Amino acid sequence: MNRYFNLFTVAEGVWAAIVVPGSGALGNAAIIDLGDSTVVVDTFSLPQAAEFLRGAAEELTGNPVKYVINTHYHGDHHYGNQVFTDSQIISTDMTRDFLIKEGTPEAEVWQSGLQQVVTFLEKGRKAAKDSRLQTALTNEIADKAALLEAVPGIRRVTASLTFSDKMVVHGSARSITLLTFGGGHTESDAMVYIEDAGVLIAGDLVLSRTHPAMLSGNLDNWARIIERIGRELAFSKLIPGHGEVTDRSSLDEMLSYLTGIPEYVRQAAASGEPEEYWLARGVPAPFTEWEMSHMFDWNFRWLYQQFKQEFEVEQ
Repeated sequence: MNRYFNLFTVAEGVWAAIVVPGSGALGNAAIIDLGDSTVVVDTFSLPQAAEFLRGAAEELTGNPVKYVINTHYHGDHHYGNQVFTDSQIISTDMTRDFLIKEGTPEAEVWQSGLQQVVTFLEKGRKAAKDSRLQTALTNEIADKAALLEAVPGIRRVTASLTFSDKMVVHGSARSITLLTFGGGHTESDAMVYIEDAGVLIAGDLVLSRTHPAMLSGNLDNWARIIERIGRELAFSKLIPGHGEVTDRSSLDEMLSYLTGIPEYVRQAAASGEPEEYWLARGVPAPFTEWEMSHMFDWNFRWLYQQFKQEFEVEQ
């Protein structure tokens, strides 16, 4: 047992490692048994959590982790890469290029930035009146505090093998397909499709009743990618980047969010009322009960400023 994640059997030889909120692990991971080798998809935000992930993968499959796949460049999905020193790490070309170009910040600078974020989040929690928002901020603060402590020991390990559109990894018992339909959540998002098991590992492209982070994404492309997933991939179970194991219903839920929230904010920006007036109304239905509700605040502010600028240009 560990305090970072819980393991769930999704299909024969496929497991989801669903993070414990506030533990610091932050982004979900997955384990796949290929028969003669093992695959891990994403490696959490903390190397300490990745150590447990590696141990679980080897115990479940009886084989060392041969491949590690990173779905995108956000740190909560790859900071644990350093634990898998004997594995081949795979990502899209663009994800690797982005991480190399961005470089690794100095520990002191990184920690200073994280401390500022924690201070900002604590102020938000004190001001929050909604219990769901208070819980979300409490978990986010705990996640950031854990990362802050871990920073001196984190070193960036990027992919040694990349692909541009599609890659197939073969094992003795099954093959898996690595896919990218382009960038939606980030400039480049990968998925892992396990056709024989009817499972899709979606990274942060598709979440399970959890507010997504829109700020680094292209919303139009994101929606088109989800529509394409629905058309082209046959699966019944979905392992999301955040939230619980789900199914195809999350495709429509994500589409509803990616189209509905921007339209809601557009109307808010056109109303002439300030951001705080609208944020005081809370999260609109049907997303009221979704997890990580603090993301709605961030998404709203980001979209609101974009629409206000558009309206000013038009005038």
